[in-house]
Amino acid sequence: MEISFEEYLAQLAPNLAVQEKPSILLLTCMDYRFAHRIIDFMDNAKPSLRRKYDMFVLAGAAAGANKFVKWRQALVEHIQTARSILHPIDRLIILEHRDCGAYKAWLGLDWARVTPTDEWTSHRNQVTQLIPILKNEIQNLTIDSFLLTRDEDDVLYIATTDQ
Repeated sequence: MEISFEEYLAQLAPNLAVQEKPSILLLTCMDYRFAHRIIDFMDNAKPSLRRKYDMFVLAGAAAGANKFVKWRQALVEHIQTARSILHPIDRLIILEHRDCGAYKAWLGLDWARVTPTDEWTSHRNQVTQLIPILKNEIQNLTIDSFLLTRDEDDVLYIATTDQ
């Protein structure tokens, strides 16, 4: 099933808007080009998800968690800590983006030669590799992932979902 990131947030928002504590952890890349866009989408969901999610940032998002065991362990520990302080984190949204410098450096992607399909496959492979590892370490966690496009007006399609 392919839905846009906006549609996905709209589906989540009604249930999450009534919660007092965040139940979503958003894992995203550190790229400054996307920070405002990510927050805008989360805050402007209908109803708003403002203050309804925690955020964790790693270079390369899923690729960073796969490449560096210490980074992945930090992610796991953050989720466990959030749960211990009554942030009932039960959903991880992995929000990656196209044209990622970490993917270029670590996976040897040459943006001048990579097709959108190849790039999507690289991101999907990283997310697919990370999901079972996280599910093994963290109980009762739903994981969804999306790949942000480069242009702000492009539709954002779901990369994977794990219900």
